[in-house]
Amino acid sequence: MRFRAMTHAGHPIGLGILPQKRDLRMKKIAVALSGGVDSSLTVLLLRDAGLDVVGITLRVQRNADGASVCAVDKARAVANYLGVDHFVCDVCDDFKDIILSYAWHTYANGQTPSPCVRCNERIKFGKLFDYAMSLGCEAMATGHYAQIVDYRDVKRIARGADANKDQSYFLSGLPNATVERILFPLGGYTKPQVRALADQYGLPSAHTPDSQNVCITKPRQTFAETLCDLFGEKAKIGNFIYDGKTIAKHAGIHHYTVGQRHGLGNLVPTQKAYVKAISGNDVQITTDPNDLLATQFSATQAIWHADPANAESLRAQIRYRSPAVPCSLSQNGDTLSIQCHTPVNAVTPGQIVAFYDGDVVIGRAIIKN
Repeated sequence: MRFRAMTHAGHPIGLGILPQKRDLRMKKIAVALSGGVDSSLTVLLLRDAGLDVVGITLRVQRNADGASVCAVDKARAVANYLGVDHFVCDVCDDFKDIILSYAWHTYANGQTPSPCVRCNERIKFGKLFDYAMSLGCEAMATGHYAQIVDYRDVKRIARGADANKDQSYFLSGLPNATVERILFPLGGYTKPQVRALADQYGLPSAHTPDSQNVCITKPRQTFAETLCDLFGEKAKIGNFIYDGKTIAKHAGIHHYTVGQRHGLGNLVPTQKAYVKAISGNDVQITTDPNDLLATQFSATQAIWHADPANAESLRAQIRYRSPAVPCSLSQNGDTLSIQCHTPVNAVTPGQIVAFYDGDVVIGRAIIKN
């Protein structure tokens, strides 16, 4: 599907990517400001475009434990440096109830959550977006590597110019009404270009490491382990099953996800082992990578932003780093059956499958099996 991008991706470094006329009429713009290089440069570009910019930082935890990407002090320092007003949107309770509880119960049931997709839907472009509107802002911008495009008479999210950093998958649940009022000024840039531009402008965050999209993970723990401690629940202990036989005990199904190799030790001597599936409290192991390939799977709780029947190039993407593959769909009640035209690796229950028409996001669903 060909589309017309709403950002000037062809501008050379130093000129910035300015919103088109539709956006220039907006006087007050909120920027979701973490203090990292992407959100800092977003503030600078919009400020230098003559817009009234305010920075808003999400507070997702009230204590100092864990590695929070929502470092309020760092974001406030950036706002002061750039000369824009700064606000804090406290979502600690909502974040625990809506994101962390969901993530833990998904892990505890032997599935793998997509917390960043849910956070974008319910927190960043939900609670934070509403807070921005309450301040009198007419739109909200973020440093996501994605673009807003014209698609069948509506504004939709499409892939960013940097294929290595494209974040459209994480934004696949955002409705059209929200997309009408958001901006992605970095969508036409690559990450190296963003860092070069930030360095050119002298931003202190120009060379800070990228965040890992894990807001509360404690040192030397996985996200799932941190959640297990946070909610104080007992791990579901069970067996490793290989070739129909029990070969060892495991310490809890929340430690494992389909396709995983790390942490399996020497379960099958002289061979690489993979998690094939999680059934009840048991983790099924395989040594054949082909066992992880599939051409058909099902999903539920679909959200559509456009009718997939009208898509010219329907594609499914089963995780952030996976390629989108051509597919066809059929539906029986709430259940979607996805037939991929080429095999996909390690279809993982609980994860999001995002649907594209070419490069344009048109929907998402939760993988069932």
